Amino acid sequence: MICPVAAKHLKSTPMAFTPIKFTSWPDLIESLESGELDITFILAPIAIALYEKGLPIKVVLLGHRNGSTLVVKKSLHISGVAGLRGKTVAIPIRFSPHYLTLLSLCDRAHVPIKEINVVEMPPPDMPSALASGAIDAYIVGEPYAAKAEMAGTARVLYYMKDVQPGFISSVLVVRSDVLKKRHDEVVNLIREFYREGLWIEKNRIKAAEIAAKAYNLPEPLIEFVLTDPPDRVSYRDLIPRVDEFAKMGSQMVKWGLLKHAPDARSLIDTSWYSR
Repeated sequence: MICPVAAKHLKSTPMAFTPIKFTSWPDLIESLESGELDITFILAPIAIALYEKGLPIKVVLLGHRNGSTLVVKKSLHISGVAGLRGKTVAIPIRFSPHYLTLLSLCDRAHVPIKEINVVEMPPPDMPSALASGAIDAYIVGEPYAAKAEMAGTARVLYYMKDVQPGFISSVLVVRSDVLKKRHDEVVNLIREFYREGLWIEKNRIKAAEIAAKAYNLPEPLIEFVLTDPPDRVSYRDLIPRVDEFAKMGSQMVKWGLLKHAPDARSLIDTSWYSR
């Protein structure tokens, strides 16, 4: 949301930029690793894994907090994680905060993850897959949970804001060499992204209009995401914190996604931020 809103607001300024939309995480990762991309929003666990692998990047900002939902097929009588036993549940990718949260929910409910058929699926495909019966539930970033909810094929099992307050999904990362060589330019853009988050909080209807056009999605859908409930997604508190990323790194090690968690203090750079 921050990216298209910033692109719109900066269009006629010296900081104008053209967002690049990727349809798959592997393609985005390849572009970042090759140096084709200088700065991008990416899922937090992917950023942690890339940094642990040696890619010189810095996490400088959160894309938002919360803003993800676990939905189940409306016809299924499921009231908790235990009801997902034997069901097919879609996630965006294994290296996602959504998968980490699903693992955590299962752990708390003493439900072995092997008793759930977890499949990776592009988020835009999830609503139709649920409607057709190919999957029984999915956990994803908005607006793809709300899309099925509005269509009447799904109901909310958990909002991330309720099961993991302050949930972190996407983060803004910058290649370290770019941050060093073009410091002032990059810092000004990061600060603008931060300010746009505050603007979205106060102008949710206008933000929905901008984002809907940018993503080619129905405006009522984006407006629904930003207003029902009003705290489904938050653009406050977007400064990344070391303890949160250290915890996420530890979770990735616990669930076998990483062998070693990187030093979160060296991954995060908030030197651009001044109160």
